[in-house]
Amino acid sequence: EDEKSEIKPAGSGLFICYNEEYYVVTAAHVLAENYSNTFVILDEISLYISGRLIKSPMPISGHRNDDKIDLCIIKVDNDSTNLLVTRFKAVKISKAPLNHSFGNESTYCVIGYPIRLNGKVWNKAQFESGGFACLTETFFDYAYEEFGFSAKNTIALKYDGNITSALQPNSHLGGKLEGISGGGVWIFHDKDCKNLVGIIIQQILSKGHKAILATKIDVVLKMIENMNK
Repeated sequence: EDEKSEIKPAGSGLFICYNEEYYVVTAAHVLAENYSNTFVILDEISLYISGRLIKSPMPISGHRNDDKIDLCIIKVDNDSTNLLVTRFKAVKISKAPLNHSFGNESTYCVIGYPIRLNGKVWNKAQFESGGFACLTETFFDYAYEEFGFSAKNTIALKYDGNITSALQPNSHLGGKLEGISGGGVWIFHDKDCKNLVGIIIQQILSKGHKAILATKIDVVLKMIENMNK
């Protein structure tokens, strides 16, 4: 719910299980300062997730847009977990993704729920979240420092806005990805084996640098481990 008490899509997120405990992980700019008025839609209720929340520090500027880690994690309490599992299957995370080597021959799947304009009602714009997935590759030699990022914590993935699909094999525009932040970056080893390797935090639109940026899963798990000390 925004300042006008209107409801609109906020962003994407992941429900994970790590060391037998449950967490919701997303981008800090999606949830950290909007925790009290952001909810998940279940079949019959709107769930305001309860639990312990941690987030990457707010930059000195006071703007989340300058946050280069941009993570928000909720350690979900039992009541919210019991409701979430009725609608979502938690992604089980092991230590396997740690220190993942982003190879130049690997293909990655970016998945999230960007916001789409869904027409107007009484001349008021209506928005919805639509599922989006695309296959891409690592953007090697990316100019991380130019945008304030570190290659140690962040991975850049190629995305110039042009995509192809089974229904449209010719290259066409895939649209803006506002709302995909908090979604996952995956690597599929085969159809039955996949690893979560990053959390999407930003899309860079600058010419020559167009990419999707994600914070590596190592940073996520380190934050969780520090939370539980």
